[in-house]
Amino acid sequence: MSTSPILEPRTISNSDGLNEFNSLFNNDAAAADAALKLKVYWQRWATAFDAQSFEPTENNAKILIGKKLALEVEKAKFKVGETLKLALAGETVQPLVTPAKNPVSNEEAVAAFYSIFKSKEIADKEVNKLVANWEKWAIAFGGQFFAAANYNAQVVAGRIIVKAMNDARTKVTNAIMQAIAGKQIPSFSKIENPQVNQLPIQLEQAKDRLKIYKKFMTIALNKGATKDKLALLYQGVQTSPYKDQIKDYPQRLSTKDYQQLRAVKELETPEKFSSYPQLGKLPKIDEKGLDFLHEDIQEACICVANFGTGNLLTYWLGRNALTKGQFWSATKILPVLNVVSRVNANSPNTDVDDCVIRDRDRRKRDVPFYEIVWDVISYGDRIASSNSLAAMFKRFETRQGLENWVKKITGNKNLEFRGRYGEPPYIDRPEIYDLKQKKVVLSNTSEGTPGENLVTAYDLTRCITMLGWHQHLPLEVKLPNARWHSLESIVRAMGTDACRYTDLAIQQLGIDKLIRSPVIISKLGNGNSDSRNRYEIAYVMLIQLGDELSQTANNSPKLKSLALTLRGASKNAVQLDSRMAAEVTEILRRVLTDELV
Repeated sequence: MSTSPILEPRTISNSDGLNEFNSLFNNDAAAADAALKLKVYWQRWATAFDAQSFEPTENNAKILIGKKLALEVEKAKFKVGETLKLALAGETVQPLVTPAKNPVSNEEAVAAFYSIFKSKEIADKEVNKLVANWEKWAIAFGGQFFAAANYNAQVVAGRIIVKAMNDARTKVTNAIMQAIAGKQIPSFSKIENPQVNQLPIQLEQAKDRLKIYKKFMTIALNKGATKDKLALLYQGVQTSPYKDQIKDYPQRLSTKDYQQLRAVKELETPEKFSSYPQLGKLPKIDEKGLDFLHEDIQEACICVANFGTGNLLTYWLGRNALTKGQFWSATKILPVLNVVSRVNANSPNTDVDDCVIRDRDRRKRDVPFYEIVWDVISYGDRIASSNSLAAMFKRFETRQGLENWVKKITGNKNLEFRGRYGEPPYIDRPEIYDLKQKKVVLSNTSEGTPGENLVTAYDLTRCITMLGWHQHLPLEVKLPNARWHSLESIVRAMGTDACRYTDLAIQQLGIDKLIRSPVIISKLGNGNSDSRNRYEIAYVMLIQLGDELSQTANNSPKLKSLALTLRGASKNAVQLDSRMAAEVTEILRRVLTDELV
């Protein structure tokens, strides 16, 4: 009888057990605290974890718990391996686990496939048998839509292996957490998936903010980051797992299904929330609410939405939120929003998606409005540089007029907004032409007195909330004259921001499978300030998602949404890039755990 090419479960050493146990916690202190509780509650869990014959000590608790976790994950892995043995022998098989609804990457699946064989060479040889016997096993593994090929066999089988291991890890980890809490554990096999409000391990581990920062630094350095090439800030929308969902953002932001999507904390802290501020009025900003942010974050403003009553209520938090400063390219959203408001003031039925921007001197070709905004936000450089296009958007209003418009919107009189973006406008005398209505809906005007672009974190947060929450705001507090059929074009463009800090945060928190219908719109800004002798990064963002971690009793996810503006500063650009990503991660973590409000 020939030897099986499939490995057997590995022997789990005491050292393996300790490492596995410690990996469940943020730091040594948390692991020690958990071990002490396990010692106290020993009789409640020992039998389920085969520890009844051992002395109840903290070290034994760590070793035995960790070994059991590692062993059960190994067993789950090789149960799939046993099934694949039958498939390799040409028998019709049934899977031990159902196909994953949200499968892992192909690379991770292939790695899992190789991990059950005694060598890569053996695996490459044996996979031919899976292809030959495809019809006898592929359907059972969810591979019926794949062509019978070696790589596809590795992916299909590997996904089931990963899912089996993840299911086992989740089940045992849940039992461990209940044992630590002092609950009776008759058998961890009876512990089901996490209950409502039970947070994933990665979300708990993210409390170790230094560890998260170091992870981002490692990612950045591995990508070859330098001060002239910031790997996280300019990661690009093509890396985003949400790039194919951007087209759905406008519809998601329009949802008013408050019965299915509940709000942050269901107004458990009603005194903190109030109606969205009137045009030209400053909200009350909690200047102590962001004390947790790292000292490199010089200015910040966050606005949390609450849809619990069917009306939009907001809670504003800040750090130097009304201190004016240079927010670099993050301010480019302001002239774009001004243009939309002025277009719809002149022609309410105009949809900017039907418009082109023309050169009145006919030196440049006509370009679709959306493509220009897309180029400003994404740094795609398909038409021209982001700076020159943003400068062109300022040509539709005088410098003083645009500055006054921002003041009228936000209520903040202490700002200046009369600067350019370091380059001359792409078109000096532009006009916006509605192709459908066959008319000019906005033309350039005189420039006026130049100045600087010095706004506040609050100003930018206020403006992005007026964009993202337009459909939920009363008419009297909306962006003046702007219509949603035009604003939704800006939403889609802002979904393509080159900065993907929020994507990275979701990934680090391990919640990508636990959020529904996400919307992420943002705009980066960065530069080196000679006068302040430091590098600066600005990030303005609005996120909305259905949070399945905080489901209601009827199994409906809560709708959570917030907007933020951060400006960080440091002498080291690469470190600041990682710091900004880490702070966005911490903010999102606090939103999901209801710690921010």
